[in-house]
Amino acid sequence: MQYITIVRGRLKDADQSAAQAAHDTIVDALRPRSEPLGAVGHQAYVDPQDPGAFVAIDRWSNVEGLQQFLGQPEVQQRLGSMFDGQPDVMVLAEREGWRAF
Repeated sequence: MQYITIVRGRLKDADQSAAQAAHDTIVDALRPRSEPLGAVGHQAYVDPQDPGAFVAIDRWSNVEGLQQFLGQPEVQQRLGSMFDGQPDVMVLAEREGWRAF
C-alpha cells in the first residue's frame, strides 16, 4: 500500500526565486532522512493565479516511516520555516482495488 502526504500553505517569501531556493534547501537537507524511512517521491506545486499558494505531495511506501519522519522536531521546524503560518498536512492511504490510471 502507498501513502501520500499533502502539505498546503502560504509561502513566507513572496519572491518566487527565494521561495524556491528555500524549498530546495529544505528538500536537500531532509531527503537523506526521509528516504530510509520509506519516502519514494516529492513534487511541489504553486497556484499559477496565486504563486504564494503552495502544495507539496510526497509518496511513501509505509505509514510508520512517514509518521516517524513527520514527528521529528527538526523536520517540523524546517518544513514550517518556508510558510507564513502553520501549513496544513494531510496523510492519505491508497485504496487498493479502486480503479486508477
